[in-house]
Amino acid sequence: MVSSIVTILILLALAALFAWLVTRAWKSKRWYIKFPGVILAGLFTLVFALLTFAMAKGLYDLTRPYPVASVNVTIAGTPEQIARGEHLATVLCAGCHSQNGQLPLTGGNNLSDDSGLPLGDLFAPNITPAGKIKEFSDNELYRILRTGVEPNGRASFMAGVTARYMSDADAQAVIAYLRQSPPVEKQTPPISYSPLLTLLGGVGLLGINVPDPLQPVTAPPKAATKEYGEYVVRFLDCRGCHGPTLSGDALPPAPPGASNLTVIVPKWSKDNFFQAMRTGVDVTGHRISPPMPWKQVGLLDDVELEALYEYLHALSPIVAKK
Repeated sequence: MVSSIVTILILLALAALFAWLVTRAWKSKRWYIKFPGVILAGLFTLVFALLTFAMAKGLYDLTRPYPVASVNVTIAGTPEQIARGEHLATVLCAGCHSQNGQLPLTGGNNLSDDSGLPLGDLFAPNITPAGKIKEFSDNELYRILRTGVEPNGRASFMAGVTARYMSDADAQAVIAYLRQSPPVEKQTPPISYSPLLTLLGGVGLLGINVPDPLQPVTAPPKAATKEYGEYVVRFLDCRGCHGPTLSGDALPPAPPGASNLTVIVPKWSKDNFFQAMRTGVDVTGHRISPPMPWKQVGLLDDVELEALYEYLHALSPIVAKK
C-alpha cells in the first residue's frame, strides 16, 4: 500500500510539473515553442492526471469500507453437510488456500505469480480453525463467502471471485467443514498491493463486486444436466480465466493464454473430457499446464463433472477475432 501511495504522489507531482510547463509554453513568444510545447506538455499532463486518478480510485476501492447488511445463518453441522463441505473445500478452496492444492487449507502461494504480473504479495490466508477464521462468527464467514466483505468492512479478494454463486446450502456446508477441519498453526505473509494492482483496480479490471442486499441462491437439482453444469461453471469461476464467453477473452489480471472452451470442448467426447480433467493430458496428448486447475476440476464427482461437460459441450463456438 505504501508503494501505491508513493506512486500516486509521484504521478501527481508529474501532472503538476507538466501543467506548469503548459503555462510556460503558452507564454512563449516563439510559435515553434509555444504550440508544440502546449500540445506535448498538455498531453503528458493529461496522461499523468488520468493515471493519478485511476490509482487513487483503485486504492480507495481496495481499502474503503463496504456497508453490507448482516446475515443470520444456522450451520447444522450434520455429517452429510460436513462431507459436502469437505468436497467443495477440496475443489474450490484448496487451489488458493493451500500450497499443494490439497487439504488442509493452511494458506496458499502468492496469487500474483499466476497472473505473470507484479501485483504484490497476495497470499490466501490460513482458514483452518487455527487461522484467521477463529475470530469470525458463522454469520461473518457466510458474508465473506457471499460478498467478499470481511468483518472490518473491507473487501477481500473473495469479492472478485464467484464463490458467491454457490447455493446457500453449499456455502453453509463449506462453513460446517471449516469449523471442524484439523487446526494448523501457520502464518501467511500480509497482503501487499503493488502500484500495478492498484491501477488495475482503478480501471475496473479486478472485478470487485459487492452485492447488497444478499439474495438467496439455489442450485438446480444435482444431475448430469446442462443446467447443473452451468451452476458448476459459476461456482468454479471458469469465466475468471476463460473470459465472460469462455472463449479465452479474459482481460488482465487473469492468467494469459487461457483456452477457448467454446471451440475445444464441443469437439471432445465425454470420455475425452474426463481424461483431460482427471489426468491433465487431453486427447491430443497435450499436457495441460498451470495455472489451469485441472487437478481441482478433476476432483468433481462423476455427476458434477458430467454436468460440466454437458454444459461446455453444448456451447456455440466463438472464434476469436484476429
